[in-house]
Amino acid sequence: MRVLVAGATGFVGSAVVRALRADGHEVTGLVRDSAGAGYLATTGAKLHRGDMLDPTSYIPVVADVDAVVHAAQLATPGRLTPRRAQQLFDADGVMTHALAEACLEHGRRLLYTGGCFDWGDHGEEWIDETTPLTPSPMGVGHARQAVYLDQQHRDAGLDVVRLSLGFVYGPGGLFASAFVEQARRGRLRCIGRGANWWSCVHVEDLASAYVAALTAAPAGAVYAVVDDEPLRLRELTDLTTSALGRARVGTAPASLISLITGRTLVASLVTSFRISGRHIRDQLGWAPTRPRCRDEVTTTVAATP
Repeated sequence: MRVLVAGATGFVGSAVVRALRADGHEVTGLVRDSAGAGYLATTGAKLHRGDMLDPTSYIPVVADVDAVVHAAQLATPGRLTPRRAQQLFDADGVMTHALAEACLEHGRRLLYTGGCFDWGDHGEEWIDETTPLTPSPMGVGHARQAVYLDQQHRDAGLDVVRLSLGFVYGPGGLFASAFVEQARRGRLRCIGRGANWWSCVHVEDLASAYVAALTAAPAGAVYAVVDDEPLRLRELTDLTTSALGRARVGTAPASLISLITGRTLVASLVTSFRISGRHIRDQLGWAPTRPRCRDEVTTTVAATP
């Protein structure tokens, strides 16, 4: 298939590009700056320069592909204030609506990327695709677009598949910046008691789920993409410091961490998302090659620049 990947230089998007190319698909990667995306060309992907806030820069490409993967996110450096979070949500809305309309016009499949914060805090309860979306602050934008896309599927026949990702880890992304980098600098603390559940998924396993959904998922499907065993935030923190040969770190109240990183992000990180990934396994036969995050932390930390 010919696939347009929006957000092709991102942590998730670049992994999706590699997985699609390895599976024999033709890929066009949407990038903001082609000069900084040369490594994508080594995969055999074509590069197309565009800005998610300017649909005219990428919508014409939809006619020339068979499917679109939306894995883009607006870059917002610094503290994630409510205003910056709203900018993220608005940008996602612009791109999602533009891509959905173009996919409807040309009869293309759209794969949309949601996340673990879309369901909100469910404590000790298990979450699956039937759980209503009551999002944490960081999940508000994705939850809003999920409602829109589901309606477009029902009312207009949009061929859309939504993937709701667990916490994506690997040698990069938020795991690198919020855990590994902070631990190396001696700044890592567990936010609160750390008793909240996190369901995780390795970025390479996640990418293989996109490949499976691209070709095998029925239109309108929704999949939670996670590994087999959730872990507590406290354990993930301890595993990270152990992998670096450092002592166990203490805790810090969410209110204090919020002063540094922003309360929108912190209020989401302290939520509990214990997610079941049974549906995608049963329907698409997908399964993670790294079934437990706790077994991969040491290797992942060692691979993190």
